[in-house]
Amino acid sequence: MVSFLIRIVYITLTLILVFVAFKSYSPFNKNDLARIIDNNKIVIATRIGPTTYYEIKNQKIGYSYDVMREFAKYLNVELEILSIEDAGMALNELNQRKVDILADIGVLEEVQLVYSQTKTDYYLVFNQRYHEHNELIKSNRNKIVVVDIPHIIESLKKHLDQKIYSYEIINDKNIDELVHLLAENKIKYTVLSSEELTFYQGYFPQIVIAKKIGTDIKNNWAIPKNTNNQLSQNISRFFTEMLKKNKLKYIKQKNLNSNKKYTFIGSKKFINDLTTIFPLYEFYFKSYSKKYNHDWKLLASIGYQESRWDKNAISYTGVKGIMMLTKNTSMDMGVKDRTDPKESIYGGAKYLRKMVDKIPDQINEEDRIWYAVAAYNIGYGHLIDAINMAKKDNIMLMDWKSLEPYLLKLSQSKHYKKTKYGYARGWETVKYVQNIRQYYDILVFLDSQDNIINNNEIDNKIPSTL
Repeated sequence: MVSFLIRIVYITLTLILVFVAFKSYSPFNKNDLARIIDNNKIVIATRIGPTTYYEIKNQKIGYSYDVMREFAKYLNVELEILSIEDAGMALNELNQRKVDILADIGVLEEVQLVYSQTKTDYYLVFNQRYHEHNELIKSNRNKIVVVDIPHIIESLKKHLDQKIYSYEIINDKNIDELVHLLAENKIKYTVLSSEELTFYQGYFPQIVIAKKIGTDIKNNWAIPKNTNNQLSQNISRFFTEMLKKNKLKYIKQKNLNSNKKYTFIGSKKFINDLTTIFPLYEFYFKSYSKKYNHDWKLLASIGYQESRWDKNAISYTGVKGIMMLTKNTSMDMGVKDRTDPKESIYGGAKYLRKMVDKIPDQINEEDRIWYAVAAYNIGYGHLIDAINMAKKDNIMLMDWKSLEPYLLKLSQSKHYKKTKYGYARGWETVKYVQNIRQYYDILVFLDSQDNIINNNEIDNKIPSTL
């Protein structure tokens, strides 16, 4: 009996080894890892979004992006990223080997699902500025519009009553676009992950939860079904190493735990900071504004929007200091220490002058500065993309207001894919400039009120329009 059981175990182990060997070396399965190494390049498809991959201040960032970059380093190959919103198209690109890995696309079938790097909750959300959840349900205006992510569709089917809700899958728009349609009351519902919800509520606090539709949903990478074990084994080893070194935790904290508010801070808070913090740096703002021919009130307003005049400010994107300079901008401007207030304000003033001098001559004198402020935030290349879109529409841009609609198009799939520099959160830049203009208007008003001597008097005398 014992010898019989030993033979059974022996046969089982032999079959497992044969299966693994067949899986690895079968002519029906491809050695995609060898092809990637030979090409010295890995191509990974992902979605545009605040938790995956996007660009700000000329830097590519995002949780998925950072992990993909680390994996490319692990394999010692170059990284190419494709943004794909259509799950069917992504699967087709994978099967044709135009893409090597799908990262956070959400495809569940006809692929090998490999390591799940994160889990997230999903929520049905709506805009409470215009509606109440119960009112929408009763009025039968309850269509849910979602991006083409199969595991979201699966959650909707499991957790929502199909008699009450219907849904529409959009495969040519990213989550940015759907959130803006929601904010503008053009759709009634969409679905956001917990991290996306935290991020977007920083801009649009009116977007709130109607119902939780998924708990601890895995975000897997996917590789071709007919690949051998080499690629999946390397992915597993990579994530094991990342976990041991705590790198995944660091990348997650860096990208997903930030909830910076981009709404206008309010005149009372601004005035308080003006009287308590600004005097520490007033000399630098005024001297470097004079050196580079700026209005000091504008430079101070940019600094406040960037950091709230906090010399120790560090954003999740890695920019630092009062003027929130990137490493590359600091090097270009000759700034050695971004956290030194004097150097930061100097670098910000010099960089703003560089942007002003590059603005096309067609823009009227009064509005050139707002184009430059936009470029300070979004990058000059994206600004030119917006201007070129206007040219294609036979619109000759001259003032700031005429540029705004084209900045908004920089986050829309059908537009940014035709631009030179690609996706950018143009809507964030529009809000950024709006806020700076409000701070600037307050400073202009206060600068003309020589008789105002304390916080209460200042706050009482500021016009409600400011």
